[in-house]
Amino acid sequence: MQARIVLVNRQRGMYAAEMTGTEYVIFELIDSETPELGDIVSHPDFYSMGSETFHNISQGYRFDVYVQNVCGASQVKQQCFL
Repeated sequence: MQARIVLVNRQRGMYAAEMTGTEYVIFELIDSETPELGDIVSHPDFYSMGSETFHNISQGYRFDVYVQNVCGASQVKQQCFL
């Protein structure tokens, strides 16, 4: 699966990546590599919660995250900016 980074809260290390037009994976960065807005990331199953390793296709590296949630567009900002 692939998703595009669409929202970043650098103060909290929270990211939202659009998987489809209606679903977003919300994750916390637990690595020193930082994805940028617009980067394409991949993972076999974005629905897996907890500690995971994503691949940043745009920049060519792997990074560790903690997947918090999968939600709809109306909840993205709330999830990243709690």
